[in-house]
Amino acid sequence: MPQLDLAFFAPQIFWLIVVFAALYIFMARSAAPKIADVLKKRQDTIADDLAEAEALQRKAEEARLAYEKSQADARSNAAAVVLNKRDELKTAAEEEYQKLSEQLAAKADEAQKRIDDAKDKALNEVRDVATEVCSEIVSKVSGLKLDVKDVAKVVDAKTSNAIKGEG
Repeated sequence: MPQLDLAFFAPQIFWLIVVFAALYIFMARSAAPKIADVLKKRQDTIADDLAEAEALQRKAEEARLAYEKSQADARSNAAAVVLNKRDELKTAAEEEYQKLSEQLAAKADEAQKRIDDAKDKALNEVRDVATEVCSEIVSKVSGLKLDVKDVAKVVDAKTSNAIKGEG
């Protein structure tokens, strides 16, 4: 094998050094700068992406804070609206209750007046009937003809005593 022959070692080492140097120079001047540029661009892109992500994160945090603030404001506004509406409805209900109470009181007073009028009318009719009956009883029993006015006075006195509880 010629590779292992000592006579061929020196030229092989020479060509090894020449090829290695040529490849090294080629790599150092051409491929390495391109790789370094790609790595630099990649590093810059990553750094830009991180900076943009941080900026977006700050914006997102600001948006979240603004959202929470608007949500809290909306809750407090809604609570105030509910309280105001409840107070309005309560006031309206109280006014309606007052009107209804007044109407019912007026109707109750009117009904009481009608009852009192009917009671007075019934008592007057009872007195008239009692006066007639007493007058007829006295005339049938004793045969006397009494004046209706005198009988009415006696019946009125007795009925007023009965009504008052004097018996």
